[in-house]
Amino acid sequence: MKAILAALALVLALASPVLAEERIRSYDSRIDVRTDGLLDVTETITVDAEGANIKRGIYRDFPLIYVDENGKRHEVGFDILSVKRGGRDEPYFTNRNSDGIRIYIGDKDVLLSPGTYTYEIRYETSRQFRRFDDHDEVYWNVTGNDWAFPIDEVSAEIQLPDGARPEKWTAYTGYYGDAGSDYTASADGSLVRFRTTRPLAPREGFSVVVAIPKGVIAAPTAAQEAANFWLDNRNRILAAIVLAVIGVYYLFIWDRVGRDPPKDVVIPLFRAPEGVSPALAGYIHDMGFKGSGWTALSAAVVSLAVKGYLVLDNLGDKPVLERTDKPLSNDLPPGERAILTKLDVIGHPRFRLSRDNGPDVASIGLNFRATIEKENRGRFFAMNVGYAVLGIALSVVGVIAMFALGNWSADEVAAVIPFVAAGFILAIFAVLVGQLLGRGNPAGKIGTIVILFFLGQFVVTAASLGSAAMFDWMIANPFLPITLGIIVGLNVLFFILLRAPTVLGQKLMTDIEGLKLYLSKAESERMNMAGVPQMSPQHFETLLPYAIALGEEKPWTRAMEAWLATAAVAGAAAAAYSPGWYHGGSFDHGGLTQSLGSLGSSMSSSFQSSVPPPKSSSSGFSGGGGSSGGGGGGGGGGGW
Repeated sequence: MKAILAALALVLALASPVLAEERIRSYDSRIDVRTDGLLDVTETITVDAEGANIKRGIYRDFPLIYVDENGKRHEVGFDILSVKRGGRDEPYFTNRNSDGIRIYIGDKDVLLSPGTYTYEIRYETSRQFRRFDDHDEVYWNVTGNDWAFPIDEVSAEIQLPDGARPEKWTAYTGYYGDAGSDYTASADGSLVRFRTTRPLAPREGFSVVVAIPKGVIAAPTAAQEAANFWLDNRNRILAAIVLAVIGVYYLFIWDRVGRDPPKDVVIPLFRAPEGVSPALAGYIHDMGFKGSGWTALSAAVVSLAVKGYLVLDNLGDKPVLERTDKPLSNDLPPGERAILTKLDVIGHPRFRLSRDNGPDVASIGLNFRATIEKENRGRFFAMNVGYAVLGIALSVVGVIAMFALGNWSADEVAAVIPFVAAGFILAIFAVLVGQLLGRGNPAGKIGTIVILFFLGQFVVTAASLGSAAMFDWMIANPFLPITLGIIVGLNVLFFILLRAPTVLGQKLMTDIEGLKLYLSKAESERMNMAGVPQMSPQHFETLLPYAIALGEEKPWTRAMEAWLATAAVAGAAAAAYSPGWYHGGSFDHGGLTQSLGSLGSSMSSSFQSSVPPPKSSSSGFSGGGGSSGGGGGGGGGGGW
């Protein structure tokens, strides 16, 4: 079938001279084999130019990366010695890609008149021999299989070193992988001549093979072997160097600034550490503000309510913070003082958490976080962000160096694009999900779900379409994605590990963990602890803000509920507990967990839903035989 198609193409090309088809009249190649392992190649190419594709001249592609029968990549040497047209030097320039080199012959500013032109390209290339136990071999793809033009005639001469005689020879014609025999061959001493016996259609090629007695071609020296090893393995060497540099950097920095101080054994603590407010306890425990600080703010507001500065009204829907007439105390923690000061400046005795008051709510939150961070930055822990950023920058430089100095194939480099693009898409999707759902705005839930549904459909579809191709590529070429994955993983890992508490921070963290342990225990477990204080409304309310800040309000509230049930059986007056800092709505004494068990999350959600959304910015011989296309050389060409 391929022979029929090739014949048909040639018939059509020859049938109508009026078409004046651009073609290669003759393609003659002279390959001089040198004892040092170099091939000195002279290609003489005569073309008919009609100004269609051949406007300024021709280009010649020459592959520099080969994969042997064992799957190993090899890079060959290539040096241009001269380029001529009509026997005179001709301007040329080259473009290098990851697979090879393209030689553009001609002047960018000069257009050729229609006619016949003869080009001569002379170059040297190394590492083109195949070495076997009993002989060496030149397997040379004379034309390449990627010429866009038909070729009327091809000839090749392989000149062996003086005194050397070819042991055997063969050739192949046709499309890539074909084993056509449309050629003649003869040997005269150390010279072997080949010639095709039919024209070649576009994308057909001509490969020749000559066996040389062992010892004619010198074996590579140790220095050459080392240079060849670098050429063939520089991707892995570069990757190993980059990974080693990043890893050593992070380990060194982690040892200097990221190691945690010694930590004491955590034991239950029945009261808050001295001088640590509920909000500060959460800030120290989480090594920063969790959830943009709204949980810590909620804990601080409840703490102010318990202390008598605020009354919380209507906790279920758009809560109200009602300022009492209790004057500010100098003993108030700075964060709590900042809240009251801001409320007094706003001037609303009953401040409702709603969208109408969104700017004020945002201002309260910002002022609260800034106050705590300013006072405590660096006291209890160090984020060491600067070191992490330097590590990320080092990783970026390393990846750039890997691609700039390596010899990655075009497929490998191109396949990284969807890999990275998918990461950006998923990252953007995650951010959008976080922004849309994290705001806790009940009124916008339906619209949010609709947006996420259609956005999710797009992300899943894009991921599904790209994942199969990326998976197939990763199975065939696993080294690059694994390397990039390790680099990303190192940065993520050490971004976390570089955060370290100070000596004071470590002690307080241990104490806070002890308090959290106490708050998380059920009433029955708590009674078995030595020295545990008696539960009471005052003890419950004192530690409730800490339970909110540490995410333990449910178990702490259940413990109080169990105690109230016991008190009710005993007929104690405390069984009728009702917090004085809460007004409005229903309060179930027997269902305290339902009433106050979600107090922190409810308050945090109310704060978030009140804040207006941020404004977004806009932007614009192999397997027992050979074939056409096999061997060194190859490539193809066209006109430009």
